[in-house]
Amino acid sequence: MKNRFLFPLVLTGLVCIISLPGCKKQLPSPPENWEEKMDNLKIPDGFNYTSTKEATIEVIMPFTVDYTDLRSRVNILTAPEAQGGELINSGSVNSAGRYVATVTIPGYLEQVFVQTAIGSAWVSLGGIKSTARILEGGVNFGDGYDTIPPPDTTESTKTISSGYPVIGHSSAKWVQTDNLITNGTFDLDDFVGFSDWSSPMSLNQKWYYTSSFQNVFSRYDDNGNYCARVKLLSGGGRSGGIAQLIEASPGDEITLTAAFKHLNGSNGNNKAWLYIIPRNAAGSSIDYFDYEIPNVNNISDWNDFIISATMPAGTVTVQILLWQWIFAGEHYWDNVVVTGPVTDTDGDGVNDEEDEYPNDATRAYNVFYPGAGAFSTLAFEDNWPSKADYDFNDLVLDYQFRQVTNAANALVDLYAKIVIRAIGASFENGFGFEMDLEPALINNVTGISITEGYISLLANNAEAGQTKGTIIVTDNAFTQLVPPGGGTGVNTTPGAPYVTPDTMEIAISFTQPVTIAQAGSPPYNPFLIVNKERGREVHLPDNPPTSLANQQLFGTFDDDSNPATGKYYKTASNLPWALNIAGEFDYPAEEIVIIQAYLFFANWAESAGVTHTNWYLDIAGNRDSQYIYSH
Repeated sequence: MKNRFLFPLVLTGLVCIISLPGCKKQLPSPPENWEEKMDNLKIPDGFNYTSTKEATIEVIMPFTVDYTDLRSRVNILTAPEAQGGELINSGSVNSAGRYVATVTIPGYLEQVFVQTAIGSAWVSLGGIKSTARILEGGVNFGDGYDTIPPPDTTESTKTISSGYPVIGHSSAKWVQTDNLITNGTFDLDDFVGFSDWSSPMSLNQKWYYTSSFQNVFSRYDDNGNYCARVKLLSGGGRSGGIAQLIEASPGDEITLTAAFKHLNGSNGNNKAWLYIIPRNAAGSSIDYFDYEIPNVNNISDWNDFIISATMPAGTVTVQILLWQWIFAGEHYWDNVVVTGPVTDTDGDGVNDEEDEYPNDATRAYNVFYPGAGAFSTLAFEDNWPSKADYDFNDLVLDYQFRQVTNAANALVDLYAKIVIRAIGASFENGFGFEMDLEPALINNVTGISITEGYISLLANNAEAGQTKGTIIVTDNAFTQLVPPGGGTGVNTTPGAPYVTPDTMEIAISFTQPVTIAQAGSPPYNPFLIVNKERGREVHLPDNPPTSLANQQLFGTFDDDSNPATGKYYKTASNLPWALNIAGEFDYPAEEIVIIQAYLFFANWAESAGVTHTNWYLDIAGNRDSQYIYSH
């Protein structure tokens, strides 16, 4: 609240103006009337100022793996970890090997990265399907899989598929390190020739190569790295492979990963496959599981490829086979890794290497929003229902939520880090958030700050009198961020003493696991409570009030809320009193209108969020730094 507030404490506001003559900042004073320019923006009806969008991602795992009891993990990230990507979602596939998640991501992202134990891939997001900005994308890790014997060069029903290379697979923290294959890096030169892939093999920890590859297959020194090379020495074409036999049992999930590249010649008939072939006690093939590497001629640098399958009844051994056709150039293989049975200590169906709670059957994953190492920002104006001054710094806080889910992807615990960064106000404002579930489903809440006597709590520390579970984080943010004197509030006036932001850690347990649909999605329905007046809430635009809000304030002064149409907390010209920013927001200094500081905010808002979706990022041309608070 700045010293221009008119409702309902007019006198208090006048006292503030008179008593704080030294609170003005020495900032440039442009001739434009920025508040009038803000009022004159042409904001489309229905725009809710979200800087995020929702994307529904479907992940399909290979049909060759039996997921009846196995709860294999899927991670969704903003980018690969090696590129600084943030983990934004984790969960288990269902018994059909499917995983569907709706994730909230920054509006400027055009793709997300999906990581599983059997492959990783970028997923491009489709176009906006509705005004709700719901997008969709998917990946089928079973593409390229088949169940036929290795084809020869004259007869094949296969076509080159659009399979997915394993991007960053080796960095996945749950990848099993025990390699069932020997000499997977081809550092040893102890190969054995045999007639064909179907010929008998021994469990002697050696690689076998087919007779068709005599003088074609060799161990090769690739700039100090030993690998296997198949080089065509004369005209015509060859089909053949290299193989190794390992032990296995029925029900084992056998996963084969191999690095591949092709150099020095292109031919449309060049192909390559990864094979897993289970064999019975007599050595006969029981089944065939294969993955065809797509577009082999275009793979000029090492790429990892993968296949995974559940071994059928009768399995005693498994033949690991790298099969190929070569008509021109050279095929290279390296880093062959084969993993087998997994350990599931707590018996929840999630193997220990994927389970973040391997000794607790009631918990499996940590799901972060906006990311495991990231925060987003809420920025409020507290003058509602009177018009704001649009510097969006009356209360500025960062948040990060950690949802603890079980193997069935239900919510077990919820943890929130709330970092109170700035209070550009004299009002003593509170902050809370409303979840979609019933208050009785909340077992206990810890970490909140209730000191002012106007908040009533249930025995579980959720707020009393609410139809939905509501958590009051603090009833007076000045308790966490004490004014140092000088300037308005805390950390909004340049040159005034700086106060280190305060981090609150909220923990919420539930009486039983609840679905994400029951609980809602972070940041849920956050709101500010104005000056300890419990009924006077400020929510994000078009977010509804809680049960304790005074709805008689709707439509008064500058508010144009209309519950009948779902319009909440916006003016007649559709300006908001709160913003949710998909990242840590550098907020404007005191009394600086946001369009002064952020040069594309107006374009973004007037386009209903279609253009300049990264308006708040610190990149060239986006902002005028002299108007942004810095200490």
